[in-house]
Amino acid sequence: GVELKGSATVYFGTASTCSQLATIRFERLRDATPEWETIRSDNVKRGTARYTLLMSEMNARIQRACRRIAEDLGKDCVVGHRDIKNDHGLTVTDITSDVVGALESSDVAP
Repeated sequence: GVELKGSATVYFGTASTCSQLATIRFERLRDATPEWETIRSDNVKRGTARYTLLMSEMNARIQRACRRIAEDLGKDCVVGHRDIKNDHGLTVTDITSDVVGALESSDVAP
């Protein structure tokens, strides 16, 4: 397993028992979602019901994409790239590009 920072987000799996760790760069994934594009293009304000709904849909889409790519690549945990406190010598693979590809292909639509 790995130790994560207190504010860490686990997108897939369980950090304490993982043996095949992957990381993602959330900002790149966020930018590849239609929900984020709507927030930006429509200037949806933080704190509004619409913003909350779009963010929820976006996060669910990102988690589905992370799960799918992680399973395809044999990874058992996906966390943010800055969330690792101690990797205990595990090889860490950045799967951001693969997940962006899945998001852009609409393979993980709701």
